Amino acid sequence: MNAPVATDTGMIPASALMEMLWWIHQRARNKSVYNQTWPLKADRPLDFDALRVAWQTVVDRYEAMRASLHHRDGAIMVSVVDHVEVEPQWIETDDPGSTPVEPLLRSIAGEIQERPLALDVAPAARLVAVTVGDQHELLVTVHHALVDGWGMQLLMDDFATAYEAAVAGEAPVFDTEPVSFREHILSSNAARTDGRWDASLKYWREKLDGAVTTTLVADRHTYTGTGNKGGMVRFVFSREAVDGIGSLAKRYFTTPFSVLFAALQTVLARGGAGPEVCTGLVSANRMTPQDQALVGYLANVLVTRTVVEDGDSFGTVVERVRDGMWASLAHQTVPFSLVYGALTESAQARLRDAIPILVTWYGSIGVGLRLGDAALKLQRAPNRAARTDLGFGVFDFDGEYIVESEYNVGRFDHSTAQRLFQDIDRILAEGGIDPELPVGTIEVRSRTAPAYLEHTVTTAELDTTEMPESAALDQVRRVWTEVLGTPPTGADEDFFATGGRSLKVVQLASAIEAESGVTLDITRWLTEPTPRRAAEQLAGDVEADDGSTLVTLRDGDGPHLHLLPGAGGTVRDYDELVAGLPPGWRVTASQERAPLDSIPAMAARFRADLDAEGLRPDLLGGWSMGGQIAFEMAATGQGAPPPVMLLDSTPPVRHDIPREVRDAVVYQVFAENMAATFGVTLDGTPARTTPGDPELSMRVLAARLATASGQPVSVAMLLERWATFNRHTDAVGSYVNERPLAASALLVRAELTEQQVDQWTAQFTEPPRLVRVEADHYGVLRAPVVTEIARAVDRLRVTATRST
Repeated sequence: MNAPVATDTGMIPASALMEMLWWIHQRARNKSVYNQTWPLKADRPLDFDALRVAWQTVVDRYEAMRASLHHRDGAIMVSVVDHVEVEPQWIETDDPGSTPVEPLLRSIAGEIQERPLALDVAPAARLVAVTVGDQHELLVTVHHALVDGWGMQLLMDDFATAYEAAVAGEAPVFDTEPVSFREHILSSNAARTDGRWDASLKYWREKLDGAVTTTLVADRHTYTGTGNKGGMVRFVFSREAVDGIGSLAKRYFTTPFSVLFAALQTVLARGGAGPEVCTGLVSANRMTPQDQALVGYLANVLVTRTVVEDGDSFGTVVERVRDGMWASLAHQTVPFSLVYGALTESAQARLRDAIPILVTWYGSIGVGLRLGDAALKLQRAPNRAARTDLGFGVFDFDGEYIVESEYNVGRFDHSTAQRLFQDIDRILAEGGIDPELPVGTIEVRSRTAPAYLEHTVTTAELDTTEMPESAALDQVRRVWTEVLGTPPTGADEDFFATGGRSLKVVQLASAIEAESGVTLDITRWLTEPTPRRAAEQLAGDVEADDGSTLVTLRDGDGPHLHLLPGAGGTVRDYDELVAGLPPGWRVTASQERAPLDSIPAMAARFRADLDAEGLRPDLLGGWSMGGQIAFEMAATGQGAPPPVMLLDSTPPVRHDIPREVRDAVVYQVFAENMAATFGVTLDGTPARTTPGDPELSMRVLAARLATASGQPVSVAMLLERWATFNRHTDAVGSYVNERPLAASALLVRAELTEQQVDQWTAQFTEPPRLVRVEADHYGVLRAPVVTEIARAVDRLRVTATRST
């Protein structure tokens, strides 16, 4: 993995631009917000060994790829190591089965994009080669605090040179020596104090005095900030709009981007923000040939102010935007954070440090890339986090203008963002035909306002279900309704009493994380599965757990059944079995509170908690791993062992299975289990990934599940479940107890082999009662067979009582 070695060239203060992104990264809810991922579709397979050599080459070549950011005594510092070993990752799915390939590739790209990059470990970048069926993609991710879009293009150009040389088995030859990013940072830092930026700071203070930034009117009242959940809009301008851009750019001696920007300003003015529109423009900030050859982060935010009056012609607005942009670009080198800091307090309050609408001109960046004989085509951005209210970049793909826009899902609907670009398209088409078109005659559907005016929630927009007022409860209520189809009637409603089931729990946890960014502790929540307890976790109000593993599933004064957890399972797996038992039965269960690594350790802990309550169950039982725990508890407890129920549990005998075979089987079983959770089937072949990286495996699984089910899938939840399932599988595989048990037993067989039945029989002094059911391993706990099993458990209790 990425571990810096050799000598650090010494820490230096970060540039103001890098410093700003470091702080944004730390406070962002979604840490992927400033990841840049280029999904590059290749028209043929790529040579992975050559990719490895080429990736190492560009990391060695560029200081930005060997740089990391650190917080030291209140300052952000840059470290550049002499060398760092890197290794590309890979993902392969030979046959995706019925899962559509293109959506799956997009989902995989989204998962790779969303995997955070550590800014304090070089490189803050990754390369992933993806193959799904006969489709091939290369995912290149670099953190924006170290490399901007212009730098990405330079990086990819040299990557292509290095790849071609690696395929040929030769050393690469580059046309030039790399420009030092370290030297650029030192020069930028010097400009803070040597007076170079004084004139520009004066310009910006005057220009932004009284400025109020513009945004779209929100569909929902939600916090405006960096790192909220983001959605993507991809919009292709019409042929008429493209023609309009061309004719207007030629007529007014300006760039296509100026024309596009003028159309945006016009829409915002006509939508309600006029007569002055204030938005953000992301500039390349590369003023010299040396800057233009530098791989690093130089991009800056410029705040534009444009007057748009109803009596102006659209051509007049184009001229005004052209002149304003040229004037601003002369002062683009001063970092926006310093500009904002130099404003008066009142100016800062009106402007705000997070500009709600940001626009970037990418032009032909990412166009025409190749690796050897493979042509690469840049796919749509996989961003899942929004940097602001709405940000968009414009690409020029051989005269076709394409917008890729990320928007804050918490504030805006997809249609709201889409409508903005439709309005821009229409203005460009009409303005190209008639530049003298009066702005006041242009009709737009977008609605805009100054950024500080927040959307007010009306009574009609609120769900009127009676529940305490709480932002966290409101989030839980929305997710609850989405998963179960009906809203909860109160904060203490039981999830399972109103249509919930174990398979729905994972859906609920994934949806809560997608909605709030908080990972629900499923085990803790299941002890009291209500909206109130979920909301407490969202709000961080959960009290310390008392540590007891004991859970009561049903009170009663009759026979006492104690259930033990299956591999990766929860106490709620037994709900249907409990419901099928005769009235009066008392049912308790054990649930891990902290990881336990072996069957004997689990049995000892669970027994201790039963003893602490003075409980001696009449029967012990469990499904999967739970059967082994029940057997161990019965075999090692004091006094006469109670009857034991074994629900499709593997016998405690030695297994000699190669580790790689074991890992592949366990992953496949886990994937099938999670697929059942989301109500889908993962046919085709299992995905393979770089060994030793469980998070990568879970991200690929999340992508497959999300693509197949159309539902959000929490990677954090999958990782937690995988760690538990994997640990439990190891515990089951290593558990051996060859001493025959003198107790009555019920053995339910679903997927057990004849050999395993014989092995279980040898574990008891009297053969267990065998019940064969037509179900898979997980179906043992579900209707209709669970009713038959509940009757068999009751007969086991009666038989054991008579024997006693």
